[in-house]
Amino acid sequence: MRVKATVTMLVCMLLIGAVGFLGNRDVSQAANQTGVVIANSLLNVRTGPGTDNAKLQSDGVDVQLPNGTKVTIIESTNGWYKVSFVYNSKTLTGYVSAQYIALDSSATAAPTATPVKQTIYRQETSYKKISVPAKISKKAAIYKTAGKKKLKVSKKAVTLAKKKKVTIVGEKTVKNKKWFKISFTYKKKKRTGYVRNTYVKMTLKTKAEAAITKSKKTVKVRKKASTKAAYKKSGKKVIKLAKKTTVQIAKEKTVKGVKWYKITFSYNGKNYSGYLKASYVNLAKKKVVKKVAVTILSSAAFEKAMAQEGFPESYKQSLRILHQYYPYWQFKAFKTGLDWNTVLNNESKLGVNLISNSKAKAWKSTEAGAYDAKTGKWKVFDGSTWVAASRQAIAYYLDPRNFLTDRSVFQFELLEYQSQYQIRAGVDTILSNTPFYNKKFTYKDLSTGKEKSIYYVDAFMAAAKESGVSPYHLASRVKQEVVTSATTTSIAVTGTNASYPGIYNFYNIGATSGSNPALNGLKWASKGTTYLRPWTDRYRSIVGGGMFIGSSYISKGQNTGYLQKFNVTSYQRYDHQYMTNVEAAYSEAIKTKNAYAGTMDRTPLVFSIPVYNNMPAANCAMPK
Repeated sequence: MRVKATVTMLVCMLLIGAVGFLGNRDVSQAANQTGVVIANSLLNVRTGPGTDNAKLQSDGVDVQLPNGTKVTIIESTNGWYKVSFVYNSKTLTGYVSAQYIALDSSATAAPTATPVKQTIYRQETSYKKISVPAKISKKAAIYKTAGKKKLKVSKKAVTLAKKKKVTIVGEKTVKNKKWFKISFTYKKKKRTGYVRNTYVKMTLKTKAEAAITKSKKTVKVRKKASTKAAYKKSGKKVIKLAKKTTVQIAKEKTVKGVKWYKITFSYNGKNYSGYLKASYVNLAKKKVVKKVAVTILSSAAFEKAMAQEGFPESYKQSLRILHQYYPYWQFKAFKTGLDWNTVLNNESKLGVNLISNSKAKAWKSTEAGAYDAKTGKWKVFDGSTWVAASRQAIAYYLDPRNFLTDRSVFQFELLEYQSQYQIRAGVDTILSNTPFYNKKFTYKDLSTGKEKSIYYVDAFMAAAKESGVSPYHLASRVKQEVVTSATTTSIAVTGTNASYPGIYNFYNIGATSGSNPALNGLKWASKGTTYLRPWTDRYRSIVGGGMFIGSSYISKGQNTGYLQKFNVTSYQRYDHQYMTNVEAAYSEAIKTKNAYAGTMDRTPLVFSIPVYNNMPAANCAMPK
């Protein structure tokens, strides 16, 4: 099923719309403020206020500022600004036309002093492959795939003898039967194949990572390996483990033909051990979180890093400016290997990218099937107002160079959870001016079934912990998808829809385009048993939806907001795009940026910025 969330009812404001052209304003009030270049091409800097003055030069080359460059306005004179700015690691002063500078009220002022060079850390999460030592417990046939086609070598079916050493490297359930993918040596060669789990016994030297899998709601842990054994308790209450709960397998035991695992786990802050049937537990990759030291790079070292990454020259000046302001940030080039025009052609297919019908004509497609020239009306593809975006609008949002400013670069931020820097206060900032700010809701605890209350902000922090996804991204996504005003939301999160009463879908997952996409999303949220579904309360939706985003997008390589909007990864390329709103990644980036307010210059963020082959020489201009 193609899963794609609906475009939000909120239309994001473009940079120019958000800060306004200064050509129509009293520029005399702009002195000592921060501005942003909003020219569609490189902006010339003059030695005086007017085009009759010579162009400013640095090292014998004309100084030209790209769109998004930050400047400090010193004074204004007859429609011109005297500005200072950083250029090729130098601070320069010159004059630019005021009509190409916008006041940026959200911009961070230039640092007043060079940051103290200190080592700070960011955490990186990786997952080690499943690798559990085992042996064959009785003579077993090996299959090429789980339950189908026996593995053959020299046209003979492979069987392994009892006590043969193997390594479990994967697990799969087919028609309620569990199969292990194993690695083994056969006729002096390393091979892999599948075998029923009943033919394999783990020879654990250390505990194996695993997770609860086969349960609609919860499973109870036994004291011993028997269906007649008493349940494990915490105090006076029976311990119940929810689906996806992380556990460790300490050993396995077979009783009357039924395989059991002795597991250890954490419950309500305490450590316990007990037994579960093997059918309730799946092996899992081991999560490894490590701290990586990040230090400030000198200008020369930063230039070398950009060259090693392979950033084109048209990216570099904007990155230099960001490095000057935010020296701990790291920039990685995501080399797509794709031709720019090929990508643009695919993203420009009718219905793939939409925009609000309230936009000016240049932003909307006038191609056949999108626009009726006789009536002057656009075809609605989603809801009641979303129409096909023009090719020029798509090119503008697709071109990463247009968004290398501290307002919009967050669409390229890697979305793994950074617990040290992504904190409760930041989520609160995102949720401000929404119905979720400083508000609680009630839900049933996943383990005990007891009714609890929780602040929305804490639910997003819990979702981040469970999914490994940035809580800033999750909160921004919800704000983008379901918030319609400071006091109202879409039907996706009211729980009062007549067709799906008591169902919630905070991220609009499954809300495929149509006349009522939110209803499609509620239908999806009401069925299935994965990701804590059905989402019968707000907590299940917020946390389970975060797990879905982590598993279905970020783990597939769509690990930035940009890549969830424009899927140029190898996984279902040009499809599997979370949003149809062409402006959505930009809009979410602004919300995320606000969450880092006051900490951006000392937070070691990593940005993965796409690079295409045969890109236009200059940034793709926004429609007029």
